[in-house]
Amino acid sequence: MKKKSIVALSMMVGAALVAQAEPASAGYCPAAYAGDITEYAIPSNASPGNITFGPDGRVWFTVLSGSKIGAAKSSGAVTEYPLATGASPVGITVGPDGRIWFTDAGRNQIGAITKHGVVTEVAIPTNSSSPSAITLGFDGNLWFTEVLGNKVGRITPDGVITEFALPTAGSQPRGIAAGIDGNVWVAESRGNKIARISASGTVTEYPLPPSAARPNAMTLGPDLKIWFTTAGEIANIDTSGTVTEFALPALGLGVSAITPGVDGNLWFTEQSVDKIVRITTSGVMTEYALPIAGSRPLGLTLVPSLQGCGFLDLWFTEAGGSRLGKIRTVTTH
Repeated sequence: MKKKSIVALSMMVGAALVAQAEPASAGYCPAAYAGDITEYAIPSNASPGNITFGPDGRVWFTVLSGSKIGAAKSSGAVTEYPLATGASPVGITVGPDGRIWFTDAGRNQIGAITKHGVVTEVAIPTNSSSPSAITLGFDGNLWFTEVLGNKVGRITPDGVITEFALPTAGSQPRGIAAGIDGNVWVAESRGNKIARISASGTVTEYPLPPSAARPNAMTLGPDLKIWFTTAGEIANIDTSGTVTEFALPALGLGVSAITPGVDGNLWFTEQSVDKIVRITTSGVMTEYALPIAGSRPLGLTLVPSLQGCGFLDLWFTEAGGSRLGKIRTVTTH
């Protein structure tokens, strides 16, 4: 693996999480080819949304069709944890305290859940803010977007929220990612801009070209740039604000998530055509079709270690198929 890839992935996982993580079970990593897919049905027929890894060795996901958070073992066995009535979890990420953090658009709150299912929620000061994506910042706090509040929020592990207004009215911030520069980067979907926010709340906005309209999901890439999805492209932005674009194979593919893989590439979902796609940092794309039509892959995450196989698999959710899946990123023999 390239040195930069190792650095990026190490920072994403974080030393605190590695220290808290339960050991992965030792075992033989079975032979598989890059692109091999395994799927697991969710017994409750729930419609899974966004997904993240947990330091307990499980993958955690939001449930679109109910007020629940789900967690799955490497075997695919799922446990669902009910939330308060009216909850509607959207974004989800792992926190520095070993809990899983999520945005609750239904109750306008930020929540955290322990591995035992104990939930704590904190109200967002701005009413009807429509919280969406959430990420762990390199400052040890959680950062989230408020689509209708037109703000970015920061919440400390002990529940103190600070909000930062965006300069562009009605920008509808959605995706969010922590940058290698120590700032947080935000996709302004309606404003067609990328915003950079410092730990103190200073906002700098970078207008996007018309070809990169409606930025959405974001991630830190293995090349240490911020990568994001748009209506018709995959693009990245460096710390100077320079944008590089790569056109998708077709329009209307419904790209909804993007994440780095251990192979030094990035991976994203195409909901409308039931595919997972690998893109190199130079823009070369390879598509992998899911076995079942109408699966609508939605969330996607890199998993630190399951069954002793390291970072070799990406896990994803199938919003239309009530399934979880994993795709091998590196060929093993």
